[in-house]
Amino acid sequence: MRALVTGGTGFVGGALVRALVASGAQVRVLARPTSQTETLENLGVEIARGDILIRTSIEAALAGCDTLFHAAALYDLWGLDEAELLATETEGTRNAMEAALTVGVSKVVYTSTAACIGEAKGQVATEATVHRGYFLSRYEKAKHAAEQVAFAYVEKGVPLICVQPAAIYGPGDRKPSGRFIINLLNGWVPALFPGWMSLVYIDDATRGHVLAAENGRIGERYILAGTVGKLTELGRLICQLAGRWSPPTIPAPLAAPYALGGEALSRLTRRPPVLSWETYRLTAHGFRADGSRATAELGLTYTDLEEGFTRTINWYWEQGLLRRRPACFRDSQLAD
Repeated sequence: MRALVTGGTGFVGGALVRALVASGAQVRVLARPTSQTETLENLGVEIARGDILIRTSIEAALAGCDTLFHAAALYDLWGLDEAELLATETEGTRNAMEAALTVGVSKVVYTSTAACIGEAKGQVATEATVHRGYFLSRYEKAKHAAEQVAFAYVEKGVPLICVQPAAIYGPGDRKPSGRFIINLLNGWVPALFPGWMSLVYIDDATRGHVLAAENGRIGERYILAGTVGKLTELGRLICQLAGRWSPPTIPAPLAAPYALGGEALSRLTRRPPVLSWETYRLTAHGFRADGSRATAELGLTYTDLEEGFTRTINWYWEQGLLRRRPACFRDSQLAD
C-alpha cells in the first residue's frame, strides 16, 4: 500500500501514520507549510506540503498513491468557530473526494465520528441508525454534514469506506477525553453525573482504519467503539487505577449550571472549561455506539479498558500533567 494521509500531524492522524508504517505501507502526509513534521520524517514518511482547502494540493500529493486516508479535521467540544469548523469539515472533505476521483485511487478511508450518528436518547447507535434530527454540538453538526458530502461521491465512483470512531482516548490525547482524565486526577472535577459515553483506545482506532482499507466494503460505515459505559463508572475506574478518591455523584441537571458558568469563565480566560456545555449535553443525552460490526467484518479487537486507561494515565504522569504519581504507574514499575 502506498497511502496519503491528511491530518497526519494531529493526534489521530499521527497515530494512524505510525500504524501504517508499522504495517509496511509507504506513507506520504499532506501537511501545511507551517506544520512541524520532523517526527514523521524520522519515521521515513514523505511530506507533501499543501492544505485540504486547496484541492490541487491534495491531487498533487496523491500522485502515485493507491489509498487515501482522509483524517484531517478540527475537533473539540469548546471554543471552535462554527463557520470555520463547518468549512474545514465540509469543504476539506469535498476537496479530498474530488482529488480522489480525479487521481483514481483504489480506496478512500474517511474518518468520520460516531458522535454524528445522532441516536435518540436511550438508544444504542449502529451503522443503520437514523439521525434524531437535531444536534448536540457544533462538531456533530459539521461532521454530519461532511459525512453526507463524502457519501455523495460514492455514486460518482469514489471507493469510499467510512470509519466512525467513538471518543478516542490514549497516550497523546489532550482533547476532551484526555482533559477529562487529567482534570479528574488533578482534583478539578468536583462531581460526576449520570450519563453515557462510548470510547475507543487510540491504537484500536488506528488499527480500525488500516483494517477498513484491507477488509472494508465500499460504501459502508464501521463504528469503532470498544467501551460503552456510564460516566460515573468510568470516572470511578480511572480514580481507582490512579489511587484517588472518586468525586461524588450528582443528578445530571445540577451539572448544567456548572457547565454554563465554566463556559462564561473560559470566554475570559481562553482556557478550556472543566465541563463544557457541549460535553454536558452529549453525556447527559447519552452517547452509546455499538462497535461490534468492526469486529465481525473487519477483524478488529479492542483493548481492555483497564489496560487502556492505565497506559493513558501513565503517559500523563510521564508528561508532567498530573500532580500526584498514579498508583498504576508505581505498580507497573514494580512489576517490571
